[in-house]
Amino acid sequence: MVVFGLTITSDNIFESFNNYSADGLLVSDGNGKIVASNNAVSKLTGRAAEEIVGQNITSLLACSCLNDEEKNGNQLLLSTAEDTKLHSGTLICPNGMDLPIPVTHSPIGSADGSAGTLTVLYIIQASSLQQAQTEFVSTVSHELRTPLTSIKGFADTILRAGDRLDAAQQRRYIGIIKDQADRLARLVEDLLAVSRLEARKLQFTIRAIDLTEAVHRVIRNLMEKARSHKLVTKLPNGLPPVWADADRLEQILTNLIDNAIKYSPPDTTVTIEARELTDKPPFLEISINDEGGGIPEEHLSEIFNKFSRLDNPLVRQTEGTGLGLYITKSLVVALGGSISVTSQPKSTTFTVKIPAATLEEQAARGRG
Repeated sequence: MVVFGLTITSDNIFESFNNYSADGLLVSDGNGKIVASNNAVSKLTGRAAEEIVGQNITSLLACSCLNDEEKNGNQLLLSTAEDTKLHSGTLICPNGMDLPIPVTHSPIGSADGSAGTLTVLYIIQASSLQQAQTEFVSTVSHELRTPLTSIKGFADTILRAGDRLDAAQQRRYIGIIKDQADRLARLVEDLLAVSRLEARKLQFTIRAIDLTEAVHRVIRNLMEKARSHKLVTKLPNGLPPVWADADRLEQILTNLIDNAIKYSPPDTTVTIEARELTDKPPFLEISINDEGGGIPEEHLSEIFNKFSRLDNPLVRQTEGTGLGLYITKSLVVALGGSISVTSQPKSTTFTVKIPAATLEEQAARGRG
């Protein structure tokens, strides 16, 4: 290989990968025996290269592409294109702390016709995933502990001193227990939704939906919460339907309108507006504006993250799981749309774009 006048051999390339690659590299022959291993694998497993070379790859790595030993002698099976794509494996470490790790397998040919496999262990990605998982579990534990502490505390009080509490105190304590149990249920429901979204197991039934009817249905459901706010709709006649799942569209609208109510002061206005865009393919744009304190510019990029909540007095006094906007964005994207936010003091606007169902497209889908 000649690059800009330099002659580079395959040995040079492999030596560089061996010495400097942060990800692990394993080369195995047609029988699954490891014939080469780089320094990153040694650092990760605590095994010298001499201990790794000569071992069968199944002694170091478990994943779906490794054949059953009894049937195929532990050879690496790359029967389909899917087998060569990034997928999950488990690195078997001597200390018993097996490590989930993304891997790929690529077939290697040689001049004499023998075949081998290059296995890449994505150590950096595994580390990032493990850290994200640890932070997620820590945050969930904290979020669960708060309502559980209240439930346990007030239940203990009723059990211990119930006969000394008057009826009003008992009702108040039981009301607190119910409110915290409801909060706990909402958190569990949100966590399940996040799990299904990330595992792509959430089912969608896509059809043409009247946006105006969907908005008014959500507003009716939120009227009790909006008693101290004015809700204004600007929904022009003749809007085409949207292509969406009815339940998921309602969840998106509910999350955004509910947030606008919760995070803006009483006696302010929440405005829900929609318009047809002339894009190809066509979209409907839905905007929800509130007159709250606004979102600082440095936090705008964070608000769609899991467990993201602003640190200001209005947010602190309002219960929430910090998952609503993450779920909302995930649902919008899953429906083929997009979501954005602009904010300044006394004006925050969330804008959602959802594919429109024009008469031509409805007819085309009907023929399909």
